[in-house]
Amino acid sequence: MSLIKKKINSSLYFFFLLLILFFIEFSTIKVFGDNYTVKNINIKEQYDVNFNKDQVINKGFEEAFKTLIYKIVENKDKKLFNNIPKKKISSLIDNFSITNEKFINNNYEVDFEVKFDKKKLLSFIRSKNVISSVPEKTEVLFIPILIDIQSNEIKYFNQNYFYNNWNIINKNYFLINYNLPDENIENFRIFQKIKNNLESNDLSEITDKYDFKNIFVVIFYKNKSNLKIFSKISFSNLDFNFNLNQNFIDYDDNEILNRIILNLKNIYEDKWKLINKINTSITIPIKISIKNGNYIITDKLENLLNKSDFVYEYEIEKMNSEEIIYKIIYNSNPDKFINNLKVNGININSSSDIWKVK
Repeated sequence: MSLIKKKINSSLYFFFLLLILFFIEFSTIKVFGDNYTVKNINIKEQYDVNFNKDQVINKGFEEAFKTLIYKIVENKDKKLFNNIPKKKISSLIDNFSITNEKFINNNYEVDFEVKFDKKKLLSFIRSKNVISSVPEKTEVLFIPILIDIQSNEIKYFNQNYFYNNWNIINKNYFLINYNLPDENIENFRIFQKIKNNLESNDLSEITDKYDFKNIFVVIFYKNKSNLKIFSKISFSNLDFNFNLNQNFIDYDDNEILNRIILNLKNIYEDKWKLINKINTSITIPIKISIKNGNYIITDKLENLLNKSDFVYEYEIEKMNSEEIIYKIIYNSNPDKFINNLKVNGININSSSDIWKVK
């Protein structure tokens, strides 16, 4: 009987030894999150004797690449990614699918969904000495106020071209979705009351009525042929204030006014990208301790780590009967990481070298 027990103990010892070796070998996980997917790429081509479906697919790849690049690099860097060879673009694609195709009046029309290999794409962008951003969409409360300098009047919403047309001007690479305040007399009265200190006022009487963390207050000072634009942007805890002057404006020319809207939207997109930069030159090691047995939090943390574009890699550095310690390499400000955990229901005590889940 004792011989049998020894054999069983030896087998168990050998099993757990293999398990430990396996754990050590595969405990480090390099993370690049989900691949980048670009949807609703629409291509139209005349269907005649010269029709070539491969050319249509290449056009779809080029359009998807352009859309994605415009989402993740600043406006000043976009020109660096013009005229990229088709072969190079194809090498960055993981897979694609045709979601819809039809023939109408001798025209071939097709919708693509293209999935890019994130690791290859980010490496290619870095080769151009460009720091990319996470293509994360966001909602903002946008309050456009138009003041006629000559009459010293605030124009009501239906007299405000920027209020009426702001959301008409749109691009498929925009990440910011703008929500306009209600067109009611109460909001207008608040504007009138604080007209002389609009730039310094937080407009809380209006913003408190809406549930938005991101708030844009943009004041358009209209003169004869000049337009001064004051932008007061708040992305949660980060604020940007800046002025933009436009001269020699014909206010009857909608094309000019639409270009101003497009220019402003591109500027605001850059501000959002600035917050979401993936800076691989920043490699911050973070250690987090979780009580062993807290499976819900452990699972939630690992899901967040796997999905985050800012987490380069992580590993389980230590595990015993009391705790699991994760070592994480993070490519951004650690405050961003703490905030992301908090938003997802994980509260952290970061007062020591090893952060602890509360």
